[in-house]
Amino acid sequence: MEVTTKLAIADAGTLFRDGLKRLLYDIKEFLVVGDAANDVETVDLVEQAKPDVLLLDLNIPKLEAVPILLTIKEHNLPTKVLILSLLLDESQILNSARAGARGYILKSTPFPALAEAIGEVARGTIWVDRHAGFADTFALLAHRANSNFGIGLEVNPLDVLSRKEVQVLYLMATGATNDDIAKKLSIVTTTVKAHATHIFDKLHVKNRTEAALLLMQARSRHGQDNSANLLRSGA
Repeated sequence: MEVTTKLAIADAGTLFRDGLKRLLYDIKEFLVVGDAANDVETVDLVEQAKPDVLLLDLNIPKLEAVPILLTIKEHNLPTKVLILSLLLDESQILNSARAGARGYILKSTPFPALAEAIGEVARGTIWVDRHAGFADTFALLAHRANSNFGIGLEVNPLDVLSRKEVQVLYLMATGATNDDIAKKLSIVTTTVKAHATHIFDKLHVKNRTEAALLLMQARSRHGQDNSANLLRSGA
């Protein structure tokens, strides 16, 4: 017996919704249980039909996607959300991950890729477009939002790291390699690696992406951005 994935579509465009429904109808594993054109209709649809996956337009009127995501999360509804977007708007898409979205996909993406993304999200996987520069950050934020993974979330790197470690972390966040960091700070590569190990231990993270995310969150929360001063030489 094949498992049927119940889908709902939330998008302001009637033609887009109708076209997508026709395409999805041909996939026997999918069943479209409803569609909505705005925020109120979307919340009502999710509460009543309880779809497995909601295909949600990032800019659905009137509230846009994030408040809808937060409502779904607040009400403990089982629906997983795949964001649809016209553009790779990094800020908005990352905000949707923080609010609980499981994935995002451009509306210009070929339908077979959309079908794959729906299947992955339905199975509980975080689905991201690997061509986007912020894919790893989205995946990390989405994992945290959907698994109550809070280790390190309240850690402010600027409070727990030494000045040199903060310098290394700032450069890591820019994508600099260990060799780049060593040259910039006039130290050897093995010292950079040692600093990186201490940074990961102190912040309770596993890799550069998670460490950089904590730095980004701290700067956003506390308005702290003195990178120019920090990157001047000094212990």
